[in-house]
Amino acid sequence: MKISVIIPVYNVESFLKECLESVISQTVKEKEILCIDDGSTDDSYEILQQYQKSYPYIRVFRQENKGAGEARNIGLKEAVGKYICFLDADDFYLDSQALEKMVYACESNGVQACAGLRKLYNGDSLEDFHWCRNYFKDGNNSEGVILEYVDHLDDYYFQNYVFELEPIRKSRILFPSYRRYEDPPFFLKAMIAIKRYIVLPVEFYGYRFAEEAISRKDKYIEDTLKGIRDNIKLARENQLYKLERKLIGRIGIEYVAGVVLNASEEMLDFLYEIQTMVFGKNIAGKSEDAQTKAFDNVLILTAINLKGVKIGDYFEKKGITSIAVYGLGNYGNVVIRELKKSDKITLYGVDQKIKERDDIEIAALGEANEKCSDIIVTPAEKNTEIANELRRTWRGNVWELNALLKLVMKDYESRIC
Repeated sequence: MKISVIIPVYNVESFLKECLESVISQTVKEKEILCIDDGSTDDSYEILQQYQKSYPYIRVFRQENKGAGEARNIGLKEAVGKYICFLDADDFYLDSQALEKMVYACESNGVQACAGLRKLYNGDSLEDFHWCRNYFKDGNNSEGVILEYVDHLDDYYFQNYVFELEPIRKSRILFPSYRRYEDPPFFLKAMIAIKRYIVLPVEFYGYRFAEEAISRKDKYIEDTLKGIRDNIKLARENQLYKLERKLIGRIGIEYVAGVVLNASEEMLDFLYEIQTMVFGKNIAGKSEDAQTKAFDNVLILTAINLKGVKIGDYFEKKGITSIAVYGLGNYGNVVIRELKKSDKITLYGVDQKIKERDDIEIAALGEANEKCSDIIVTPAEKNTEIANELRRTWRGNVWELNALLKLVMKDYESRIC
């Protein structure tokens, strides 16, 4: 058997046929499709059974609901192909020759993994996804690019790859039993074992982008922290320090809302564990890069939430009741939610891209300057640079978020001592 396509399935009856047809149409010979139903309650399992009757190379398994990682582990155990790849049941393959081209690229170049490109599908159209496309601008590298993983440290997009199964089985690599962020720990271990791979300019993976996918990000946030913690440990063990910085940024920038909104003592313990692993007992005096500051922000926000501290109280004590929030991205939204806990503060948002919101008034910078004495700079990237630029024209206080949070925590600690 040349390749095994592993598909975990859970309540995706609306998309499942399109997914399966995209694999069936692949021109690669000697393929098998392993579908693992993860306790679906809709008609997904019945659809799988129908396809299994029609196509002898489709094998269907079923488990009680344990998550996609456990389902994929069944596929890893049952696969008989020389190569494996993973497809989510609400996504689909694009070029019908993709798998054939990718397997051939592995064998002709003597590498154990091959990646293809992906597109995002929003329900109306397919859009190019930026990942690795820079290698193929203007028709360059039409035969593919061979890369060393240590030079291109990704932790996402494992579905873009075809992997040789033997090194994965030899290293006993499986997906952890997390409900979220279960694929990056598998992917990192696989790529450390494989080391070299080739990227082809073939349109391979169609990712269905939807609001539901975004909302799932904050669910099972503790599992996400566990998965990131696992990968930081693995990155440190293998001296992959650039990846470690990226993972710190995942927590501090990408998952800030999920962590702070669902703050718990257990999550705070995870954050302190990661802090000790990377920075020692204290972040103070360590690198001032955006990833470090962002991680520190999450740590402080989680701690003050658990202690019932309100950022707004800090301003109220200073007689400040009108505040502008600069930047309405991940941190801007968190800061607005935190400040709204104090009902005496009027908020204004300042953002170059967002012109209106239902919950707060959006103002141009000059207008906000007339209405507010203080402005909080929230973007994680270039936070200090943006704050310094604002200080040239802003008539009141300009707060860098990390410095503000440290003052809020210091004020709280001084009051309880």
